[in-house]
Order: sequence, then C-alpha cells, then structure tokens
Amino acid sequence: MTYVKINFGSNFEDEFQKAVDEVFHLVRPAFKNYQCIWRPNMDVYESADEVIVLADMAGLNKDELHIEVNRHKIKIAGIRKAIQLLKNARYCQAEIPHGYFERNVALPAPVDGQSAVATYADGILMVRMNKMPVHKAHHVSVTLTK
Repeated sequence: MTYVKINFGSNFEDEFQKAVDEVFHLVRPAFKNYQCIWRPNMDVYESADEVIVLADMAGLNKDELHIEVNRHKIKIAGIRKAIQLLKNARYCQAEIPHGYFERNVALPAPVDGQSAVATYADGILMVRMNKMPVHKAHHVSVTLTK
C-alpha cells in the first residue's frame, strides 16, 4: 500500500529549517547528532462519532509525553532522549532525531476534550476523542424584565 503525505498548512520557518537540516545531513551525516526540535509523524482519522490521532513516538517513555486537547486542536509534546549505545564511539550516520518536540494539530471536527483517551503501544500513541454533537440545540429561556 502506498501512502501519500498530506500537509494541510504548515509553518514556513519549520519547513525551511527542516530543509536546511536535510541538506547539511546529506553532506555530513554526523551533522544531526545534536539535540534538536523534531516533528514526529502523525495521522488524523475521523469517523461518524470520533476523531482519532496516531503519532509515531518510538523510543519515548509514556511519562515523557504531554497531551492537551481542546475543541478544535490537539497538542502533543515531550522529549526523546538520545540513545547512547557505546562510549567513545564515532557516528558514521545519525538519523534518529531526539530532543524536545511539540505538535499542534487542528482537528477536523469539534471534540469533547473530556472524552479524550490516550494509549501507547509499540511506539504508537493513539488519542481517541468523541465528536461534539453538531445538531444538538441549546434551549435559551427568555426572562421578562420590568
């Protein structure tokens, strides 16, 4: 199955910095061996009743994740620590990003933030949120003033 990466709006500065990092990484792979801001890949799904967000969070401890949900967006932030396998080793290639990350994603429909449930397994974070009822009318009573 072939996937097409779709980006519905982005921050120019983030995209520019990512492009510059990729150019330097091609010239010298060890260039990326530093703590940097990285952007984990995310998928957003919508059904009739809920919105589901999946995030690629391999190598993180669940205690290092911070999730905030409001009616229109989700914020997922945290820190992935660098993996040190050997002391005094020389990197020949370093592609696994580490450091602080933060993603703010607009949701396709208003959600009930109180209904959000997050699970983390096999490096994938899943956040499920119930949609707010679209056609629910709110009755407004009228009071008589003198």
